[in-house]
Amino acid sequence: MTNDPRPATAGQRLRRGVVLLVCAAAVTSASCAKAQTGGLVYLKVQDVRVSSFDDSPGGWAPPANPQALADGDLKTRWSSKAENGQWVVFNFGRPKVVSSVVLHWERAFALSYALDFSNDGRAWKRVYEKKQGQGGTERATFKPTTAATMRVYVLKRGNEQWGVSLWEVEPYGPADKNPGDKPLSEVFPWRSSPMEQETVVISAEKPLPSPGPIAPTEFQRGVNYTSWHETELGMPASDQILRYLKDKGVGHVAILVTWFQTDTDSTDIHPLRPEGPRGGTPTDNALRHSINMAHSLGLKVMLKPHLDLEDGTYRGDLFPKKGWFSSYAKFIKLYARMAKDFNVEMFCVGVELKGATTWEQEKNWRELIHDVRKIYPGPLTYASNWDEYYNIAWWDALDYIGIDAYFPLTDNYDAQLPALESGWKVRADEIEAWLQKKGLKSPVIFTEVGYPSVKGANVQPWVEISDVPDRRGQADCFSAAFEVLSKRPWFRGFYWWHYFPRDRPIVEDLTIRGKLSEEVLTNWFKKLSKNKGESQK
Repeated sequence: MTNDPRPATAGQRLRRGVVLLVCAAAVTSASCAKAQTGGLVYLKVQDVRVSSFDDSPGGWAPPANPQALADGDLKTRWSSKAENGQWVVFNFGRPKVVSSVVLHWERAFALSYALDFSNDGRAWKRVYEKKQGQGGTERATFKPTTAATMRVYVLKRGNEQWGVSLWEVEPYGPADKNPGDKPLSEVFPWRSSPMEQETVVISAEKPLPSPGPIAPTEFQRGVNYTSWHETELGMPASDQILRYLKDKGVGHVAILVTWFQTDTDSTDIHPLRPEGPRGGTPTDNALRHSINMAHSLGLKVMLKPHLDLEDGTYRGDLFPKKGWFSSYAKFIKLYARMAKDFNVEMFCVGVELKGATTWEQEKNWRELIHDVRKIYPGPLTYASNWDEYYNIAWWDALDYIGIDAYFPLTDNYDAQLPALESGWKVRADEIEAWLQKKGLKSPVIFTEVGYPSVKGANVQPWVEISDVPDRRGQADCFSAAFEVLSKRPWFRGFYWWHYFPRDRPIVEDLTIRGKLSEEVLTNWFKKLSKNKGESQK
């Protein structure tokens, strides 16, 4: 991914007159310029030791490899036990002069931490302390210090339920004080210059044209593109993932943006920056950049605002209090304006709000949809949960019937492909009968559909129901859905759940990247594109 040899013509168009990559947040322009012209060199380490490794169940913990913190790879990481006082020690092999350190935190960041230095690994001198860490990429700058070892010491975790996790730690020092050390780009040729890492600040971009509207008969070959990070959608890694999806035959991306309310009693809906335990909200500029990047590649976009609850309650269990709909309408109309301004091809007015879509709320939803149409001229949908769609009374006000299709298919953990296809035929027949009974003519899309790569995924697709990996089972669920639904005339496409804007460790969850399911998705999307006579450019 980091060695894509193709000319970045799309990126060049996006960058015209726009500064995309800047120094980490605390770095001044002058110091950044100095760093990039050779004032600083990357101080390569000889060895890394850590206090502990994350041993929690669930498959999210990365391999127990402390060297991942200094391998130049922002896809590998270290994760600790859920205790304060965790540490990482970097051994330079000889005394070096250190003047700054860049830390690339995963979501499990340290709220406060210190940098200590030593010549013998026993007597430590504290040189830097961060008291209100924000996560993401942070840079510590301090008086040049000579030491043979460096320690990152966690004083307090950002989330008391987690440990801490780092993708990479990069020490830098003056070039004239560190003979033999080189710029980062020479040590790790696939990486960019020292301060041109993962934190980006994007100035306001002008919208790029749409590759074209979604035609009424068009089969939408989509995936959900998900981020709960402030700037991730604006990172170069995100641009590369979008190129990757294009190459896989994807033609449509549902880009998520999530706002939050505290609990079910709250009526205040708000963005979270920086993210909390439940995630956070991408900035407007990062979101606009991802839309522009998708359009530059010929991908069509559904903008899909999500609502989550900070206390962990499922959004479908939210029953609106007085004043809630007014707050929700402001949230949705804000992104409807962005969808209009940035030529988005489809807009989603809500996701899985089962408790808020009952017949008592029909008037509120019709008024909201009416108001959104005054702002946004394109087609609208709503992403209903699989057990919600048949109770919604206002589908006629929308252009597409959206279903988050986590339908149970069988009660057999070892179901084979024929049984999975039979399960999907039952579900497709149910939808078809419902459409006919209600007299609905709008086409159906699956705004979400996915399966974890574990045994029994078809039984409860929304959860990792077992801890036994089964990537073939996940792929067979994919195949069965494609085989059955692609033949139904009322069905217009899938948005598979899900892809992140940068590589994560491959775990047995609902992600697709790097699994057998991805091959199934690619083959079917290309087959459907060819059958429908769509462009592969």
